[in-house]
Amino acid sequence: MVDDVLVATLAHLGFSLNLFIIPITALIVGIKLFREKKSTGKYNFVRVTIFSIFTTFSVLVILEFLVNVPVVKSALLVDLFVGDFEGLNLYTFLIGIIASLGLTLIAVANRWESFYYSSLFFYSGMVILFLFTGFDDFLMIYVYISGSLSIIFLYLTAFRVKDNGALALAIFFTIAFGSVALNDDFITRVSVLIYDVVLIIYSLGFFKPFKEEVVS
Repeated sequence: MVDDVLVATLAHLGFSLNLFIIPITALIVGIKLFREKKSTGKYNFVRVTIFSIFTTFSVLVILEFLVNVPVVKSALLVDLFVGDFEGLNLYTFLIGIIASLGLTLIAVANRWESFYYSSLFFYSGMVILFLFTGFDDFLMIYVYISGSLSIIFLYLTAFRVKDNGALALAIFFTIAFGSVALNDDFITRVSVLIYDVVLIIYSLGFFKPFKEEVVS
């Protein structure tokens, strides 16, 4: 009973923190993006991709809050969102976009121009296939593979170019996708609180393990 209460308390705290921290992080990244555009006259595609990741994640956590908080819960939204990996639903659709953007970030950070949009096109193809045939057997395989590759290459990129943003995202992806892979409710709730703390430190500019910041 105590465990259930603890998990429920952590869940409510996590949903509430996410509702504010993730969109605020997206806003901060967006402000940096447009300030840089104003001063340089062009967009930094690394920042554009990071902004896209946090914007998508903001939509995800807002929907997750609306689905899981009883006061505002909508039956239609619950049916669409589902909140698990049982096939393609609104939840897995957004997770897939985030995973694809993770691969896009790697391509952009390493200037692999031929692969900038490959993951997004591939993921779009799977979604279109599902819409016409209902086939989604490869969706979770894709999410796990793309998420794992994103994490590995983010760490490699972060240490290669000494980039604080890439390292912060690598830690964020490790915690977020790690909790999804373990599929344990208590671990997931604790993980949410941990990556919220990481994002707060990064957003406030205190996450600086590297003295020189190259791309973020």
